Amino acid sequence: MFQNAIGPIFAIPALLAFLACAQEPESEPVPEVPAEELTSTVAELEAVHEVMAPMWHDAFPAKDFESIRTAVTQFEPLLRDLDSAVLPGILQDKQAPWDEGKTRLLDSFRELDSAASTGDEAGMLASAEAFHMSYEALVRIIRPVVPELDTFHQHLYGLYHYYGPGYDLEKIRRAADAMAADVPPLFAAELPSRVEGRQADFQARVEELGNEVATLLLLLEAPNREEVEAAIEAVHAAYEAVDAIFD
Repeated sequence: MFQNAIGPIFAIPALLAFLACAQEPESEPVPEVPAEELTSTVAELEAVHEVMAPMWHDAFPAKDFESIRTAVTQFEPLLRDLDSAVLPGILQDKQAPWDEGKTRLLDSFRELDSAASTGDEAGMLASAEAFHMSYEALVRIIRPVVPELDTFHQHLYGLYHYYGPGYDLEKIRRAADAMAADVPPLFAAELPSRVEGRQADFQARVEELGNEVATLLLLLEAPNREEVEAAIEAVHAAYEAVDAIFD
C-alpha cells in the first residue's frame, strides 16, 4: 500500500507544473530594439552646434558683428529642422521639457534675428548670449548627466517597452542580467559639480533600484507573468526615482 501511495503523491508537483505551463503559453519572440531608438542624441541639435560653436567662441568675444549676422542666416534652416525633429524612443520621457526648451531657444533666436536686422549691436550681443544659454539648456535636457545611468536606461528601455509587454522571457532575463551588472558602476558614479550635493540621495536611490532588479531576477527563476510584469514596473519606477534626482 505504501508503494502504491508514492506514485500519486509525487505526481502532484508534476501536475501543478504542467498546469502552470498550460496557463502561461510561451509567447512569440519579440524583435530586438531598433538601435536608433536607443541613442540619446538628436542630429538636428548637433547641426545647430556646428554653427553655434564658431559664433559663440569666436565671433561673440571678438564682437565680430558681420560673422554673427552670417551665423543668423545659417541658423534659420537648421532651427526649422530642429523644430520638426522627433526625439528617439529612449528620450520620449523628455518630450515636455524638450518642447519648452525648444520654445525658449526659438524665441531667443527671434530676438537675435531682430537685432541683427536692425543693426543693434548691443542687442546682438545680449540676444546672442541668451540664445546660447537657451541652446545649452536644451542640450542638458537630453544629455545624460551620468553616463552609467544612460547605459542602465538602454537595457531598461528594451525591457519596459518591448520584451516585458511581449513577455519574451529569454530577452527579459537578458535585460535583467545586464541591468544587474549596470548597478555597481552606477552606484560608484560621481555626480557632476552642479548636483554633487545630492550624491548620498542618489546612491540611496540606486541601491533601491538594485534591490528591485534583484527581485526581478529572483522571480525569473520560476516566472509567473503577473509577478514578473509587476516587478518590471517596480524597476521602472525605481529608475524614474533615480533620474528625478537631476530635475
